[in-house]
Amino acid sequence: MVTTDVHRTPAPRLTGRLHLITGGRDAAGPDRPHPPIPAHKAAQPAHAVCAIVGGTGLSAKLELLRRLVTRVDVLALGGGIANSLLAATGTDMGASLCDHALIDEARKLLDRAKACGCEVLLPVDAVVATEARKGAEDRVVPCAAIGPEDMVVDIGPATVARLTACVEAARTVVWTGPLGVYEIAPFDGGTNALAWLIARRTRDAGLQSVAAGDDTIVALASAGVESRFSELSTRDALPSWLDAMSPRAVPA
Repeated sequence: MVTTDVHRTPAPRLTGRLHLITGGRDAAGPDRPHPPIPAHKAAQPAHAVCAIVGGTGLSAKLELLRRLVTRVDVLALGGGIANSLLAATGTDMGASLCDHALIDEARKLLDRAKACGCEVLLPVDAVVATEARKGAEDRVVPCAAIGPEDMVVDIGPATVARLTACVEAARTVVWTGPLGVYEIAPFDGGTNALAWLIARRTRDAGLQSVAAGDDTIVALASAGVESRFSELSTRDALPSWLDAMSPRAVPA
C-alpha cells in the first residue's frame, strides 16, 4: 500500500527541531550511561522488517529499492528519493531535488511494491525553504501544499511521527541515506530524531538495527549514536543476510 495522504490543515510549528521525538536526544537524559551493544550475529532478520531509505538521487538506489520491496514489510522513504516517488504520485515538488527523468521508473517501483505486499511510506509533510543554507527561513507544510519556489530540506513532524510508529512496530530496521539536508542545522532534525529513536529501541527493546552507507554513518556520528546501532556498514547496500533472503515473488 502506498501511503501519501496528507492533512489539509497546516502542520504544527515545532519549538526546536531537537524535540521532534518526545524527550529529545534521550528521555533519560544525556548523562545516563549506555550499556555496550552486543556484537551483531549475522542471521535471518526478525520480522517485521522495516527499511528506511533516504539520500539525494533515485538513480543511485533504484536497483536497491527494487530488491528491498521484495524482502521487507515496510519501506519508508525520505530525502530526494522520496521527492521523486511523491512526484510519481502526482505531488508537485516545487524547486525540490527530484529525478524527473525517472518518474516512470518510480511508478513501476510503486506498482512492484504493491504487488509484493510491501507498504511504502512516503512523507506527508515537509520542512521547506527557498534555499538550503544555514539561517534560511523555513516552514512546515503538508506535501500537498509545497509551493513552486519551495525546496524540501527535511521531513516534517507528522512524517517523523509516522516513522516513529513504524520503528516501534519493527523488530529489524535497515537504514541507508539521510532524510534531509543533514549537514545544515536545523534541517538535520528529522534524521537526528530517527537516529535517537532507533538507538533507544536498540538499547531498550532489542531492536536489530543496521545502518549502511558512508553518509548514513556520518549522520549518525553527528547525532552521537553511531555506536548504539547493532551493525554498521560503509557499503551502501543490503546486509548480506537480508540480500540472501528468498524474495517474495512478483506477480506477472
